[in-house]
Amino acid sequence: AVNFQPFNALKSIQGIGTGRFKFVIAGLRNIVRFNRDMALGNNNVLPHMKSMTVKPFNISEARELLETPLYYLGFRFPEGHDMVPLILASTNYFPGLIQLYCAKLIEAMSNNYAGYDESETPAYEVREEHIKKVLADPGFEKEVKEKFELTLRLGDDNYYFILAYHTNGSPNGYTALDIYQQIKENHLTDLSRFSVEQIEALMEELRELNVFRRKGDERYLFNRHTFFQMMGDENEVIDNLVKIMNGENP
Repeated sequence: AVNFQPFNALKSIQGIGTGRFKFVIAGLRNIVRFNRDMALGNNNVLPHMKSMTVKPFNISEARELLETPLYYLGFRFPEGHDMVPLILASTNYFPGLIQLYCAKLIEAMSNNYAGYDESETPAYEVREEHIKKVLADPGFEKEVKEKFELTLRLGDDNYYFILAYHTNGSPNGYTALDIYQQIKENHLTDLSRFSVEQIEALMEELRELNVFRRKGDERYLFNRHTFFQMMGDENEVIDNLVKIMNGENP
């Protein structure tokens, strides 16, 4: 409402003297937009500030969170296995989901120590049937879906949901211009006033949140097929878009 004037004041104070005054602003995904002048469209100091997005883990960080605590608890993955990538893909590298998976894995193996003689073990070898048991657990599947939807619901608008629903089609992905034209055709008023550059900035935010990935230089598509599945079938997608157009939550 005041064009971020408090930020201008903070930035001015920071420029006094030898730069010993520092501050951090933490929040939801709006922080990502602070260094994108085109996305903001405001004449203020925000584009000149540095922003950092707290993202899902990369593969080495995710493997460490998955394997190290389990190792100290006596659980071992067999040599040459390919189970860890399967687990990480199912959790989308989200720390909370990795921890949830590990908790359910321990729970699944704690019944009679997964068939091991507790007087002769640990270590306990994690086998394929243990992995699949947790991945098929309805509670775990529900948590994954809820975390995905929570990511799309960040903030007080449905922008991410709208972009996700419009990207739920071609396996080759869509450009920002493709989505812009679809939004205009569907008369989604909140996003209809956005430019192609602003739509692309939002799609880039979804990429940074690990929901989208880029194919080539311009096309965006879901980072994982499971995201595509969680959006629902064609009828569900249409129904939810109609809800958004009517001002309801999907």
